[in-house]
Amino acid sequence: MKHAGQSLLPWRSTSGRFVLLHLVLSLACTLPVLFYVYFQIDRIILADFTRPLEFRQSNLDKQYGLGGIAKLESEVRSRAARAHRDKTAILLVDPAGHTIAGNIDRWPSGLAAPSNWTPFTLKREDEPRPEEFLVRTVRYPSGHRLLLGGLLDNRADMHGALLLALFAAFALAIPLGLLGSFVIVREMNRMVAAIGSIGQQVGAGDLGRRAETDGSGDPVDRLKTSLNAILDRIEALVEEHRTLTDALAHDLRSPLTRIHIQVAQALAADPDAAERERFDTISQEVGIVLHMLESALEISRAEAGVGRSTFERFNIADMLRDLREIYQPLAEAGGVAITAACHQDLHVQGNRALVARALANLIDNALKYGAQGGVIALEAEAIGTHVHVCVADQAEGIPAERRAEAIRKFGRLDSSRSTPGSGLGLSLVSAVASLHGGRLELEDNQPGLRARLVLSCVQDTHDPTKE
Repeated sequence: MKHAGQSLLPWRSTSGRFVLLHLVLSLACTLPVLFYVYFQIDRIILADFTRPLEFRQSNLDKQYGLGGIAKLESEVRSRAARAHRDKTAILLVDPAGHTIAGNIDRWPSGLAAPSNWTPFTLKREDEPRPEEFLVRTVRYPSGHRLLLGGLLDNRADMHGALLLALFAAFALAIPLGLLGSFVIVREMNRMVAAIGSIGQQVGAGDLGRRAETDGSGDPVDRLKTSLNAILDRIEALVEEHRTLTDALAHDLRSPLTRIHIQVAQALAADPDAAERERFDTISQEVGIVLHMLESALEISRAEAGVGRSTFERFNIADMLRDLREIYQPLAEAGGVAITAACHQDLHVQGNRALVARALANLIDNALKYGAQGGVIALEAEAIGTHVHVCVADQAEGIPAERRAEAIRKFGRLDSSRSTPGSGLGLSLVSAVASLHGGRLELEDNQPGLRARLVLSCVQDTHDPTKE
């Protein structure tokens, strides 16, 4: 469930931020490339205009070399006469700047003396408006100056087409960048999901699961190696804890069992009333400790995954009806009614004895804390791929803020510990639920408590043995 105030925008997720970052970086890298392409193509366009102008300039210089200014003037007049057809601008001026020949009335102001071909706007005498030319000027030893230019008549069209093509390329880079980002994110999510799946399986009790490494030494492979090392350490600690718990419980159970037997033998010897009362008290206390040790052992085994090998297919509905019959006399003696509601057969794959023990613990709690004259309801239903088994009473219930404490091992809501119990009943139920890939949920029954045991091992709701 999303927390209040959490944005639903996908860009707030790690994947969304990565896609956005990758797209921005891709476009940031694309722009310089497009600018480079633009200026390179523009340079090529200018080079295409320059080649014929270089030839004309070379011819004019040759005429000057053959006959000086007079020969050059004659050539300029000849070219000015056909300048419209050649799309040429040409002008020859004397050292004082007076026009000698050409199709421009005066030397243009603002024009420096470019040694290279440069775009410049000029107005020819036979044209109504200024035009853009590619021009270059030459100063001869006599002080005369020559201006020669070629009309850039279709350069604007070329620039427009080029800009349109580059804009289209930039626009195309956006979906391509998004596509590339999504492909990368999908691959990253696949690897993360594979690692996350390992964690989920380990959390469910399969401590032997490990991430597959390829030995490449890349960051993902190193992450998997580190994860496997952590899981190895966790498995070793859990196994050590389980072994210690089992050994301690076994070592304590043997002498306690002998004490219990000796007390029973003493009671069988028909002691007086005072001794019988003391022996009864000792027997009860030893029985409580033995029950605690047995519960601790079962919790340890369930948390370690012991019991999966004995999973079998059984009917939860039949189990609830059997438990109702078993507890009915005890419930009636306490002034409590017990009902079982399951309108269909629900077959699951699990450890029958452990599930029955877990449900019995829930019923014991309901009888212990249930209000006289109330009702204990046993219910089961299939929701999706899970079976939900509920034990609901009409007692005071457990405050929402203390329910996690109630499930914890040795968790006692009675701080004075004046009521009987070990604080292991709900812990055992939770461990059994985890063993079956489920969970224990404590809910408000208004009034009372509803303990919901969720098992994720649904096979089907049809019993083939009844065909």
